[in-house]
Amino acid sequence: PSNFTRWGPKYGNPTLKEEILGKSGKQCCINRGFGSSCTEHHLYYYSRMVKPLEPKVLVYAPGLGNGTSFGYTPEEVWELGQRVILYAKSDFPDLKIYLCGLNLFKDKRETSAEYDSWLRAFAAEVPDCTYVDISGYEPLHRTDIFAEDNKHFNHEGYRIYGELFKEVLKEELDQF
Repeated sequence: PSNFTRWGPKYGNPTLKEEILGKSGKQCCINRGFGSSCTEHHLYYYSRMVKPLEPKVLVYAPGLGNGTSFGYTPEEVWELGQRVILYAKSDFPDLKIYLCGLNLFKDKRETSAEYDSWLRAFAAEVPDCTYVDISGYEPLHRTDIFAEDNKHFNHEGYRIYGELFKEVLKEELDQF
């Protein structure tokens, strides 16, 4: 989704691979986010964008925003998102997945809370799947960290977003 796509110089931000480094200081992340995508696109491009990388860790954000904009119901968005995860777990049984919840600063708070509950329940049931509570990360509650569209982060927002992922992925980053 675009919240990962905008993590780069085109929008005045450092790249994800520059922001989130392994303990050794080496780059260890590959950003496969692409703007205006929804879970249907993630599923369609999985075999080209994820599978060839043979990942050990997958941070996956099956957000609602673009999917509902394209006319999918939240249930349909999540059904497609689950397929992406199940494909990945089938291809890479030892894969660790970090399933990103929604940022509740966006509109549709009620829908977001319900959708997040589905992600939490799924992560609790799937081995090596961790729910990432984006909306619960207090530093992201600031209102001055968003771009003009009030949906994407500005430079400071991406710095804070990076801190969240450094905390969540600490065990993984310590291996690099």
